[in-house]
Amino acid sequence: MHNLRKILPLYYDFYIVANEKSFSKAAEVNFTSQPSLSRNIQILEQELNLKLLNRSNKGIFLTKDGELLYKQLDAFFNQFIDFDTIHFNEMKGTLSIGSTRNIADNKLVSYLTAFTNKYPMVKIKIFTDSATNLNKFLMEHKIDVLIDYIPQINFKDVEVIHIGSFKTGFACSKAFYKKHGNKIKTLEDLKQYNLVLSGASRRRQWLDELLTPLDINFSPMIEMPDSKLMAEYVKQNEVIGYFVLEEIKDYDLCELKLDREMPLNHIGLIYHKDTIHPVARKFVELFENKN
Repeated sequence: MHNLRKILPLYYDFYIVANEKSFSKAAEVNFTSQPSLSRNIQILEQELNLKLLNRSNKGIFLTKDGELLYKQLDAFFNQFIDFDTIHFNEMKGTLSIGSTRNIADNKLVSYLTAFTNKYPMVKIKIFTDSATNLNKFLMEHKIDVLIDYIPQINFKDVEVIHIGSFKTGFACSKAFYKKHGNKIKTLEDLKQYNLVLSGASRRRQWLDELLTPLDINFSPMIEMPDSKLMAEYVKQNEVIGYFVLEEIKDYDLCELKLDREMPLNHIGLIYHKDTIHPVARKFVELFENKN
């Protein structure tokens, strides 16, 4: 006898495909992907040792065994007034999100909470890496959506939703501020001290775009990929780091008040608009509704 908990969802996937006569329409109705539906029907055929569907250029067709099973399932499912009562119509699937560590720490949690509260059956995978690697993952469809500084990618099939902007600034430890804070008023003044900056990142690029016309070139003693690591180092050493203002407050550092506004860091949700699957589409809608 088959394990009912395992095989019943497979029956439902087959039922929806047979009912819609289309994998793409069935995937939309069932809030999943076409490959997932196809795989589940193959598993069902193996479990039953029956051929249920035939495919051609004109669409999909039920075999005789498929027609018999469909009629039995149709009679079964129509006994329920509302499929939601047996949890077949809840969204399911996997959502893969890419983000740099700094952005994930600042921006991702509130959206994840809202999404998981609404769609508790969706599995979520978070990938944190360098911006370069994450862009590659998105292009290779290894992740569904990317939350990153913008603009990072300029491809026709990629959509970008602006989701926030962060002010930036230079900061140091409280002890360092007491000794030197009143002496540091300009970007030129910063050149006299040891600096810690992020490496090859969009945040660093925006800073360099500000400095280049002013003929200012910083040579940081250390480049770090992670704001938390940078903050801990700044606290323990007589150095100055470059942060988002919210990070300066969170890490209990002292902002250096300069005579010039630092660059805004713009954050966006980036995804493939033509190939996004239904689960990821629902996640994107959270950002669309808040903007």
